[in-house]
Amino acid sequence: MKATASIRVAVRGGRSELVDRRSQAPLSVRRCGGRIIVAASAATPVGGDELRVNIDVDEGAHADIGSVAASMIWPGPNGAASAMTTTARIASGGRLDLWPEPTISVVGSTHAMTTRVWMEAGATARVVEEVVLGRRNESSGDVRMSLRIERNGHPLVHHDEHFGPQAAGAASSVSIGGARHVLSAVLVGVEAGRSRVRLESSHAGAWLPVADDCVVVLAVGADRPAVRALIHELAPELLAAGSQWVAA
Repeated sequence: MKATASIRVAVRGGRSELVDRRSQAPLSVRRCGGRIIVAASAATPVGGDELRVNIDVDEGAHADIGSVAASMIWPGPNGAASAMTTTARIASGGRLDLWPEPTISVVGSTHAMTTRVWMEAGATARVVEEVVLGRRNESSGDVRMSLRIERNGHPLVHHDEHFGPQAAGAASSVSIGGARHVLSAVLVGVEAGRSRVRLESSHAGAWLPVADDCVVVLAVGADRPAVRALIHELAPELLAAGSQWVAA
């Protein structure tokens, strides 16, 4: 199955409005209060599915985009991989908050998550991805993640990850040890400051400045509550970024 959803947010009457939304089943786009929600109307993705979400944030607009629930990555009948590709373009003065619910890797599945963000000068962003490696008492499938953010045609961040039984050093300290919940995030438009690191037996995280106003946040733990608790301590700016942002 192949499906695409498109979102465009622009300023109308002094407010950010969802001015264009298009989607193909099983994807749908809904406005829920101040957020835009991407929902799936069926169990998806399944091995072989190719899903795409395209986002455009016009000059001065703010798009807060999430999902209605966690996404389960299911193996297909013939072993084919599934893919989810998200592309976003943010005009000058625009702001993108992209924080969907976690992606859950089901044993036997193979999945690729690709996120590409192109920003103009003066744009800001918070892009967060969470992956759960397997359901309770199960191992995970194979997950490859690729996140790239460019500003004015120049790369700010390019971060690739590979998790699952096929990953090099899986379940070792080279990878994420016994952690099952992984969060990776990029903030563009914050005071980056200095690096911060937390290393504990059950969880680990890092605040990694890559530019004066750009930070990568990485955190792993046993489950989502453990990772959220770590983020509250290590990177509270990630949870309350709106009051922290400055013009890029």
